[in-house]
Amino acid sequence: MTATLYDSSNGLVEYSYQGEGPTLLLLKGGHSSRETDLSHSGLIYEGYSLLTVSRPGYDHTEVSTGRTPEEFAQTITEILDQLEIEDVTVIAISSAGPTAIALAVNHPYRINKLILEAALTTAWNPKTKRQARLFFGRGGKVIWKSIRLMLKVSPNLAVKQIMSSLTTDSVDDYVSKLSSNDRQFIYDLLLSSRSGKGFMLDINHKVLDMSQIKVPVLGMYTQKDKSVDYSNALSLQSNVPKCEIYEVKSDSHLIWIGENATNVWKKRLEFINN
Repeated sequence: MTATLYDSSNGLVEYSYQGEGPTLLLLKGGHSSRETDLSHSGLIYEGYSLLTVSRPGYDHTEVSTGRTPEEFAQTITEILDQLEIEDVTVIAISSAGPTAIALAVNHPYRINKLILEAALTTAWNPKTKRQARLFFGRGGKVIWKSIRLMLKVSPNLAVKQIMSSLTTDSVDDYVSKLSSNDRQFIYDLLLSSRSGKGFMLDINHKVLDMSQIKVPVLGMYTQKDKSVDYSNALSLQSNVPKCEIYEVKSDSHLIWIGENATNVWKKRLEFINN
């Protein structure tokens, strides 16, 4: 998708906007770049416009546009105003959860529905923060360069290393059951991943009081997600008044692949359309 840079009151924001019809706002997760596509681009062919906004520290979006979810939620409303978009359905992935929640809590009139896909609704635990700083802090570029090199030399080993942090199953069993399309999905994901300065912001994000969310919410989670624990789904369900949890029968954080991927797609569309 062609990227656009918008000069907001707090700095540059990168976004892409394509399609025709009601607008869906897509907020990608941690390590995701403009090239990362977890299949959501297909929503354009379902009769929707897709507004994809790169979060602070990712792509060309400057950190100054929002060091906290609340700050960036305000910046997003500037983009909506610039594009003359009254309201949107928000789709938030993984680490983008707190930003989407801040948007729903502080700017409820700009959102009509919220979809959280394997998204964080709780703060990061200290152990995960330490690991994140170790691997994706100053040495983040080296880590991703090594992963991409490993994909060329030993793709199976590269996939196993990444998936070991995303599935509660035996990683050997998980990888052995991947279809060729699912394996390609993971390759493309790894090739497009960048931490930038964004991931170090993500790990310090706090979640606002979700009981203040008034719009309908759909949360899609799997119990086998090692990265975003299922407790995030339970927290969402217990705090948000209008909330539906769809338990995905997926074997990892990557709920967009595998045998249940079609059901995830159908459930998302059903929620958007109704």
